[in-house]
Amino acid sequence: MEFKSGIIIWGFIVFSPLAHADISYIDKNHILNTLTDNIEQQYVEVKKIDKISDALTVLKTSSEFTSSQSQEQFASLLTAELQKFDKHFTVQWQNPNKSQNNKTKREPWFTKLSRKNSGFNRVEVLDGNIGYVDFWGFAELSKNSKSVVESVMGFVSNADALIFDLRNNGGGSAEMVQFISSYFLKPNTHFNSIYSRVTDSTREYRTFANVNGSIHLDTPIYILTSNDTFSAAEEFAYNLKHLERATLVGERTKGGANPWQFYELGSGFRAGIPIAKAINPKTKTNWEAIGVKPHIEIPQTNALDVAYKMALNEVKKSVSDEHQIKDINDKLEELSNSLPLKEK
Repeated sequence: MEFKSGIIIWGFIVFSPLAHADISYIDKNHILNTLTDNIEQQYVEVKKIDKISDALTVLKTSSEFTSSQSQEQFASLLTAELQKFDKHFTVQWQNPNKSQNNKTKREPWFTKLSRKNSGFNRVEVLDGNIGYVDFWGFAELSKNSKSVVESVMGFVSNADALIFDLRNNGGGSAEMVQFISSYFLKPNTHFNSIYSRVTDSTREYRTFANVNGSIHLDTPIYILTSNDTFSAAEEFAYNLKHLERATLVGERTKGGANPWQFYELGSGFRAGIPIAKAINPKTKTNWEAIGVKPHIEIPQTNALDVAYKMALNEVKKSVSDEHQIKDINDKLEELSNSLPLKEK
């Protein structure tokens, strides 16, 4: 989500509530004007800028603007207004008096990912030889995170089908999307591009020429999604969907496709402004504001069972081992008994 040093980071933007403090009407006006100027100069979706500027002008005359008395309230008000246009917008206030030991401080997204196994919660091989991978973020690509991914891919390398659970995945690094995708697509496959307004240039993202481990071009892939699936997780799902490499099961995703960068607004405020956007080589567009629509659109609570059933039926077509066929049939019967009637 964030754009730093030429590296595209998708991930979360989070507003952290801080201690109460008063803010003057004059300061609010100055911050809003500076914010508007920065959006006009930096925001990637140029066609939306006039509408955003008009909305901020209207906001200045609203009772909510007048009544917001603290920095936190004002930052939240601006964030809520801007996210009507782009979910990667944010406004934050950094409390200069905040203690470094304040328990309300949020751990940075990528620090948390690095500390918690690069985001991977659960990796296993389900009955019927179906691989299952559950992870909540795309870590920055590093020696350690690559090693974790290589271990994950090695563990499920002999599975006959794979399920990626992105229902709670908030995004992260586009380079990690590139790395994981390289296990399931031909080398040098063009799967996404990022246009940057700042440089007025477009960078193509292609799969790596080599990865450590097997490349699985024919293994059926199922991706579980929800309304919380966001940013880089959406890119992974969107790319594989439009390359006809995966079947998506679950809910339409949140809809954030524009990497961002922070800009200082003064008085301790800063704004995260989307300065780039994804461009899929096939659709020539992206999932911004509309999300990624699954092939099978169902409540996310049922997505795993439905995808698992689909995977078992697909694998059953090509296996001959009588013991695996029995495993598959037993599991299919169990799933059929547990699924809601409308999904059977």
